[in-house]
Amino acid sequence: MTVSPSPDVQDAAPRGRRWRRVALWAVVAVAVLEVAINVALNTGVTQAIMGRATDRTQLTWQRAWWLWPVGRLHLKGFTLTQQDSNVWWKVEVDALEAGMSLTGLLRKRVDVDGIDGHGASFHLEPSGVPEQPSDSNSKPWVIHLKDVTLHQVRELDFSRVRFVGALDVTGTLNLQSRERLQVDLPSVRVAEGFIEVDGNRVARLESLDSRARLDAPFQADKGYDLSKALGGQVKTRIDVLPLDWINDQLGASAPVSLRGGAGRVDLDVRMERNTLEPGSQLKASGEALELRAGPVRARAPWSLQASMDEAPKGQPSGSLRLAFAPVHVSGPKGYDLDVPEIALTVKARRREGRPGLDLEPELRVAKSKPLDLRVLNPWLGQTLEIDAGHVTVRSEEPSKGAKARNALELRMDTDLVSGRMGPNKVLLRAEVEVDARHLSWDMTALGLSGTTLRLRDVSSNGNVPIRAWSGNFTLPRASLSLSPTVLKARFSSQLTDTQPIVALITSSKKLPGFLTSLLNIPKVEVTGQVQIDERGLQLRELKAKGEGFSLEGHLDLVQGDITGALLASLGAVTGGIELRPGRHDLHLLKATEWFKRQPVPPFR
Repeated sequence: MTVSPSPDVQDAAPRGRRWRRVALWAVVAVAVLEVAINVALNTGVTQAIMGRATDRTQLTWQRAWWLWPVGRLHLKGFTLTQQDSNVWWKVEVDALEAGMSLTGLLRKRVDVDGIDGHGASFHLEPSGVPEQPSDSNSKPWVIHLKDVTLHQVRELDFSRVRFVGALDVTGTLNLQSRERLQVDLPSVRVAEGFIEVDGNRVARLESLDSRARLDAPFQADKGYDLSKALGGQVKTRIDVLPLDWINDQLGASAPVSLRGGAGRVDLDVRMERNTLEPGSQLKASGEALELRAGPVRARAPWSLQASMDEAPKGQPSGSLRLAFAPVHVSGPKGYDLDVPEIALTVKARRREGRPGLDLEPELRVAKSKPLDLRVLNPWLGQTLEIDAGHVTVRSEEPSKGAKARNALELRMDTDLVSGRMGPNKVLLRAEVEVDARHLSWDMTALGLSGTTLRLRDVSSNGNVPIRAWSGNFTLPRASLSLSPTVLKARFSSQLTDTQPIVALITSSKKLPGFLTSLLNIPKVEVTGQVQIDERGLQLRELKAKGEGFSLEGHLDLVQGDITGALLASLGAVTGGIELRPGRHDLHLLKATEWFKRQPVPPFR
């Protein structure tokens, strides 16, 4: 007798085989998909698709593997690059792993979570690439990197400035192409690192702890707007290395150089929307810094303090003070100048209803010890050789309620100075006021525009003696080159009378009748250009004007000897004066025509 299986048993066997086949095919499909994903990741297909779709944002890697859907994405040689019309930047990571949404790629989203990277670097530099028009109908890609941790960030390269060391960073990045860039870095820490400028190591980071936020909207014609994008806090301690590296920036032919100045900086910066916030402060000090400028050497320790605090409306909310104390200045032949302290203080007030700060600078120079003016003879000797006299340097002491312009004046005052212009003895006192607001430096000359020179108690025993004369000279444009030492200036002056003019153009005590009346002309205005160097003094475009009197011309003065040509008018009479060493000739016939024929030598 044959026993047949029941119908239920006969149906169960095919169903079991079918389920096994379905499971097998599912495993095969997953394996095929897994292989396809990893092939796409490693053959550049994914990178090419994203590169065409993300405008100027690129994600690339060298190798990748992903045990989808339960495993994490692993990348080797990962880079994220962004470029617009303003900047180009790139993040490189040696190796990272992260969780990633595959379905997000179908919606033009790169959603990456829990990134853990090792060995990273960042590069940023200006970009001159014009902004390309984009398809307004296309949907931009979104790149969202969440819970990022980067270990051993070894380089932050901002074109000329670079950090090298070991940095740990945590944060997030949200980039919506052509719409917005958001970066949140709740922790940036460094145990030690170095800052370099153009390849020169300039400082050592002893410690750094910071947090930062960047929120930059995209503007179609300007790229990502960084004007109000930055906020956060940075606390760091820096060892400043000697400043000798600056000499490489200046060049071997520069007339100035720096040596020494190593020090320590403690910095706590708090910022919101690119604006310094209360609580920000800086404290720094350093060893003696030596400045060499031509034949002059200045040496002084330095200190710097700055802070930003809460303040009542209209009151200063921040201040900065840079001080050098004591300052020792030495010149040729051992002549020295000692200044107890030179300090620049800048107070800051917030602008009402406007971004930024209004700055109120104040210069304080403590009165120096007297300097022997004979130090100037190597430069000034061909014009005025000094036998005796001293000068002191100080800032103007601001009186209560003084105007802000007086807070940046530097004064130099002499005692009675005696000297010689050729065979003539000269006595005088001088005051010099330098407006520090107009000081400038272009690596070849020191700009001294706005300087005022006051001469008083001027006397001379020349052919026409000068007695108790005074005059003021303002220099609307002036510069002092240090190597070689050359002063060039355009000047205007108010003279009490014409005594020095007569003394210059007269070679004998007996004056021609044409010139006698010059002695009685008060309040003369004089303008021109002057150059003083080691070979003497030159005057060009010289013009003088007084009541019934005018004069123009040019002259050179070397050790009391004068050469040049002048045209003078007294009332209706005009005469030309030819100046030569030991002899001055007067031309009354066709004086104007004669004067026009006289060549004007250029400045040396």
